[in-house]
Amino acid sequence: MKVNKLIKYQLTIVFLLIIIVPSLLNITGVEGFERKDENRTFNDSITINLNELINLPGQYDAFSNDNFFFRTPMLDFFHRMKFTVFNISPHPEKAIKGKDGWLFKSGREINILNGKSDFSPEVLDSFKNEWKERMRYFKDADIKVFWVIAPLKHRIYYDKLPYNVIVSETNRTEVLKEHLKRDYPNLIIDPSALLKAKKDSNRVYYQLDNHWNDKAGYFISNLLIQKLRIEFPTKDILEIPPVTWQIDENFSQGFHHRVMGIDELKERNETATIKNPQAQEAKKFGFKSIEGFAYPWDYENRFINKELKNGLRVLFIRDSFGKAIRPFIKEAFQESLLIFDAWQFKLNAPIIEEFKPDVVIYIGLETNIENFFKDYK
Repeated sequence: MKVNKLIKYQLTIVFLLIIIVPSLLNITGVEGFERKDENRTFNDSITINLNELINLPGQYDAFSNDNFFFRTPMLDFFHRMKFTVFNISPHPEKAIKGKDGWLFKSGREINILNGKSDFSPEVLDSFKNEWKERMRYFKDADIKVFWVIAPLKHRIYYDKLPYNVIVSETNRTEVLKEHLKRDYPNLIIDPSALLKAKKDSNRVYYQLDNHWNDKAGYFISNLLIQKLRIEFPTKDILEIPPVTWQIDENFSQGFHHRVMGIDELKERNETATIKNPQAQEAKKFGFKSIEGFAYPWDYENRFINKELKNGLRVLFIRDSFGKAIRPFIKEAFQESLLIFDAWQFKLNAPIIEEFKPDVVIYIGLETNIENFFKDYK
């Protein structure tokens, strides 16, 4: 009889244990499970305002959710079930699961890929007007300028995308290049063809992140050197010094690794080391970083190669994709300055006028190219 009663009330008993046990463990001083980095701020306290008690239930729910004793193992179980059993991303609004362990950003990137974010004729004209103004400035200053548009990982590893992702026949980078080609035929450098040609023999993007890797940085740096040799035929622009590659079979970092929440996810990664590097990190000019920029320590990087006599000074206005070219490109020029201007890609005239570059190279992800004509205050 007692056994039957226990079976009858088993759900009630389990529910009460789930509520009571964490509290008892906390009271007795037993340490809870370590939180995982969910790339957000946790709710560690409740603020009681007698004039706004209507907000208290919501605050308590958020606090309870973030501080529940069994939060970490339950999240782990949830993530693993979706990832391994149902073969989908735990957070499809942030990332999607492709084939053979490849992961891709969702949201805006998918809208770009399927053509929902194609440029209207008015937007294309806005690009032309913006570059008309910039080109007038660069011509007066006798500065060459290029714009490297980093393609979405989805475009290079399209064969790893899940079947339900539709790739539009139009490519907004291609459309933009065509729109600017008559007036500025050499402005845009699109490395898509190069990366597609290399991807079968070399991994050029991370599986667990949305960025291209050191291998891509090496290939694109060589592409830039070739372009600048054409523009400066009298300058002695050397090859990148020999590179050795350190292989890590258990690399486990990146945006998608955090989103999936599965520690065991790993990939093979190759990190570059240049033999006998000549360029040295130099004292920064001290340009003021963008207010509120998340990575102020990475706003300005300056390198000088005293062994080179080509006299070329190159300014890079970059986003995080510019990081992969930094180890290589600094070896090719007498002085290199890299500015991460918080994805704004502004003209940055004060920096240009102090640094006095021979070349300005903008380099940024396809997702952010509209930022060129945004009016940042």
